[in-house]
Amino acid sequence: MIRWILDRNWLSLILVSTMIALFSSGSELINGNIIGSVFTAVLAILLVTSRKFAWLSILLFLPATYLMLSLSSTPMLQTVFLAVGLFLIAIFGNRVVRVANLILAIVSACLIGWYLGYEKHLPAALLGASSSAEVIRVNSMLITLFATVALFLLAVALGRLAFIRIQHVGTPLDQAVQRVSAESLRIEVDTQNERLEIAKDLTGLLVQKISAVVSVTEGGVYAIKSDPSSAQRVLDKSLESARDAQGELRRLYDFLNSSVFSESATFKIADLRELCIAFRELGYNAVIEEQGESFPLNDGMELCVYKIAFEALQNVRKHAPVGTEISINFLWVEDGLQVLVKDNGIEFATRAAQQLGELVDGYSTEDDLEALVTEFDGSTLAVLRERAAIYGGRIEATKVPGVGFTLSAIFPNLKSLANER
Repeated sequence: MIRWILDRNWLSLILVSTMIALFSSGSELINGNIIGSVFTAVLAILLVTSRKFAWLSILLFLPATYLMLSLSSTPMLQTVFLAVGLFLIAIFGNRVVRVANLILAIVSACLIGWYLGYEKHLPAALLGASSSAEVIRVNSMLITLFATVALFLLAVALGRLAFIRIQHVGTPLDQAVQRVSAESLRIEVDTQNERLEIAKDLTGLLVQKISAVVSVTEGGVYAIKSDPSSAQRVLDKSLESARDAQGELRRLYDFLNSSVFSESATFKIADLRELCIAFRELGYNAVIEEQGESFPLNDGMELCVYKIAFEALQNVRKHAPVGTEISINFLWVEDGLQVLVKDNGIEFATRAAQQLGELVDGYSTEDDLEALVTEFDGSTLAVLRERAAIYGGRIEATKVPGVGFTLSAIFPNLKSLANER
């Protein structure tokens, strides 16, 4: 029902409010209480305005409670309908409205507890035998108060749970967040798996080299016994084998401690289209454009380009507001490729501030000069530059004053390198 209300706006709320108002007024008319319809009308307005004008709903809540207690012939049933109003406000109201809603709910519960529990107390048979009418009234008020508070708090809690489930669990937004996170984890898992495989190969080679040192040394022991003059040759051979083993050990050490290594290429440039869809569901207008005739790349090159674009998108998501436009441009030339990732985060944030009536200074010539001399750096950008350097590429990050940021990756000889490898 909540998703239906979200999709249909006013129509759905009007239908729900009309249905509840009919039940409410029907219960009054059955008891011959026509004036009780006044409360029903206020209740219907409270329900209709609960989404677009939640602040009006909470302003009507106390008057609705008063009218219910003074005019209604079925106040307990009408209390349940008031709880429906609290439920809707808890879903659609902002944080301030929800806090005010909770406070007014407790105040209303106190009024209902006093009026229904003390003035019109529960039957004495439900409260047990007592010689004091005052004790019966107090017990009745406490029971009614606690029951009403529990009902209203339950309505508020269910409203927030419904909002969380509808807006976050299984929604396109939630799926987009999970997809982006999964892409990042897949890259990391594939990286670690490939490193492990290469480490296994290097370790096996190292074991062979050490075994060769042991074999040469053992053979030298017997050779020296039979021919002492061969000691120098045995030492030279052992030293050579030991150096080979040390070289392999150094390669293994450098590989395990290096940030630049070969990875399994499970990602292709074509996978970026799915990633852009995920970012559009997150609220960013991400598009991919290609110019020129593309040429085939090997797995490592595909992964390198994908990683550059992925990290650029993640950086925009981290620093730019939702609604920012992102473009990924592939410029294919005869022997090279240029990748441009551009966003208008600064422009979008400025425009949003102006729409809110804030005074925003435009960019000046100083901003242009600063953009020309400022060099951006960081751990992620440094790693991307090292990746690009493997294939003869270079990366530059620049700020466009008044617009946003641009990441440029240029591979001038990518086609030649792809053919060689």
